[in-house]
Amino acid sequence: MKKAIYIIAVLLMAFNFTACTDTERDTVDLNADVEILSFTINGVDGTIDTAKQTIKLFMPPGTDLTNLSPSISISPGATVTPASGLSMDFSSSSVTPVVYRVYNKNVYNTYKVTVEETKAKITMFKVGNAVGDINEANRTITVYVPVATDITAITPVIEYTAGATISPAVGETVDFTNPVVYTLNYVGYQFTYTVTVQHGSNPGLVIFNGEDVKPVWANIAATVESPYANPLTDGINPTPFCASIMRAGNDTDAGGKPWSGGALWNSYKVNIDPAEYDRFSIMVLKNVVGNVQLEIQSDGEQNKDWLKVWYSEENLGKWQKLTFKIPENRTAVINNILVAPHAHDAGQPVAFTTHRVYWDELIALPKE
Repeated sequence: MKKAIYIIAVLLMAFNFTACTDTERDTVDLNADVEILSFTINGVDGTIDTAKQTIKLFMPPGTDLTNLSPSISISPGATVTPASGLSMDFSSSSVTPVVYRVYNKNVYNTYKVTVEETKAKITMFKVGNAVGDINEANRTITVYVPVATDITAITPVIEYTAGATISPAVGETVDFTNPVVYTLNYVGYQFTYTVTVQHGSNPGLVIFNGEDVKPVWANIAATVESPYANPLTDGINPTPFCASIMRAGNDTDAGGKPWSGGALWNSYKVNIDPAEYDRFSIMVLKNVVGNVQLEIQSDGEQNKDWLKVWYSEENLGKWQKLTFKIPENRTAVINNILVAPHAHDAGQPVAFTTHRVYWDELIALPKE
């Protein structure tokens, strides 16, 4: 009799548990709407791809992408984070999109937001077999041609942003005795490049020198100060300015990571074709031996190349000129360069105290 009562009690408990579980399931709403209906910044509407869960905006030239406050419309009853109207930094969103998440009851949806300046670019400028060096920061193009070339009548081959118009037009013969200004017209904006054609061999493309070529370095786990006064001008690098970070001797996001340094990307990205250039040179000054690292990649490229060269003990605390070889099998154009002046974990390969490190004269070297 007791056994029968026990079995009945167990069955009743199981029934009650199942009933409670079913009740809880009935309260879970998986049909709530979690959509971003509109995403607007300073009057510019974003293009929303619901299937891919992406939003893209192209802002007017000169827009400060580091401090933008989107106005966001979402499904009724939903919430979004970061919130509508909250100021956000979109300066690196072309490489790392800013994530927005919409919540409604038991459902959420994620959107990746990319914000870029509206830009039209000359992506290739070629005279015969000579490919021009394009400096996006200064909006200049320099082409080095053989001495026998008649620069008074040149018909360059030009590639540029689809949808733009260019003047002088493609196919037009131009006198390059003096620099020539090329103008791109694109969605109501004008973008100019000053093109110089000169006789001689290519000495290398200056990417950064701290003086007349000084693109803005993005902070990578450190604060880049540039231009920064050169602390040692009586050696191989007599120029007055360079770039610098405080390299921490302990593990911290404020200068203590192997990748701590600076990056040239987004508005200050480069255009280095491995078909024309096979090396980079850079000057580095620090008080610890170890690798200096250049990380190179194309826009949107997942497979990056990491180039490392040893900063030696022989000239410790002095400027050293280091040369990095671009992998021979690399064909993708290089758009982004990250400089890590000490590419080791804190205290590796030898312990060091927190100190300031420097880099300068970053140059792409043509094939010999």
